[in-house]
Amino acid sequence: MRKNYLRLFLLIAFLFTVYSCVHDEVYSAENAATVEYHSKSLWKEDEKYIKNIIKIYSEHESEIKRVNGVPQWDYAMSMGKYDETFMVVPIVENNKVVSTLSCARFDKKVYFKYENSEKNNEFFNSIIFGKYTQVKPAQKPENDNTSTQKGSICVTQSVSLWYPNSETDPNSGGHWETNYYTNCYSYLDYSDPSWESGGSGGFDYGGGGGSTTDPNNPQNLTPCEKTKSNLNKPNVQQGISDVKDQAKKTLSDINAGEIGFKEKKDGTIVPADVNASHKVVFNNVTDGYGAYHNHTATGTHMFSPPDIADTLFGFAAAQSAQDGVGNAYFGMIAAEWCNCPPDNVQYIHYVINYAGTGTELGSYVYTPTQMNKFVTDYQKLVSNLTNKSKNGSTYIKTSGDLNEKGLEKLFLETLKIMNLSGKVNLQRVEPNGTVYNVAEDINGMPVGTPCP
Repeated sequence: MRKNYLRLFLLIAFLFTVYSCVHDEVYSAENAATVEYHSKSLWKEDEKYIKNIIKIYSEHESEIKRVNGVPQWDYAMSMGKYDETFMVVPIVENNKVVSTLSCARFDKKVYFKYENSEKNNEFFNSIIFGKYTQVKPAQKPENDNTSTQKGSICVTQSVSLWYPNSETDPNSGGHWETNYYTNCYSYLDYSDPSWESGGSGGFDYGGGGGSTTDPNNPQNLTPCEKTKSNLNKPNVQQGISDVKDQAKKTLSDINAGEIGFKEKKDGTIVPADVNASHKVVFNNVTDGYGAYHNHTATGTHMFSPPDIADTLFGFAAAQSAQDGVGNAYFGMIAAEWCNCPPDNVQYIHYVINYAGTGTELGSYVYTPTQMNKFVTDYQKLVSNLTNKSKNGSTYIKTSGDLNEKGLEKLFLETLKIMNLSGKVNLQRVEPNGTVYNVAEDINGMPVGTPCP
């Protein structure tokens, strides 16, 4: 009889233990999105963004969740980004990182995507469940950058772990090993069919409901995001390098002229159809997103009326409804002598993109007579801005050529003449890659605002 009682007691104890374990796992899964967040990251994180993402996930978990496991929010990382645009959280099941969930914001929408990368899982495993406690942030590899093909943005983080030579004697010496997390993402990735099996998105940033807005529309990207994405494309970078070389060549060869390239929608770049002394021509814009060209040393280092009306608007009109007219761009690079390293040459680099609607674009078709007048007025503006008796040295360098403020003033005034104020964005790209949105201040003077 005692044996029966003992067996019954052991059975009850076993069942209670099993229930407790299962209950704990279910409880953790159900409440993972609502627990209070306390960062355990080794780095400074964009905690505002992470907390907002936790709230959105909590409200839409049934729509977002694609894999087993629980998000470990305390280990969420924004991977060195602090502009509320990206973060990743490890997904843990049975004390092991089984996946990661990345959360990217484009404009006012947030998108989630699961990734099962063994390398990235190990990165988080080593931090959360590492056998040895000596863990430290590591420097990123020297060749690390934010570039990848098709305009993606890449984020990288690295951690070093100390492995002793002897497990029984941790103080006997050892070595450091480094693990890396890498994730490349772009807005266009969301149109890939494989996305649907890995995540979901289009949720209003700030915790609102989901959206039926087509996430494939690049108009959801800000001008800053569009230009940064373009500048990160390897093919575009190579094209820009060639254009810079040509711009530099015109400093010593007055016959060098202009060259240009077009970015096709398949990601490749091709030369302009016509490369001439002071113009480039793209005969077919229907298969492209945008283009770049150089201005010569003797030319004006700013976009001309034909650059705006013919080239930029041509690419904008060629965009599909899915791509969006705002996805078109046109870049200009010129070179000037300077007393600066490494070769006494500085580059003037500007980008423009269309900011109006497709319907408005149809009204910006000009006759040859109108275009001739725009060009004449453009030349008059140059003459006026470089006139010391009218403007002193406000808009010119000691050489008498237009300075940065003068070039930007020229462009903004040209938009007014063409009745295009507010319809074309002007951006200045500095040598270090910083992008500035250029607009007028309350006094009518051009001012640049750095992109975040």
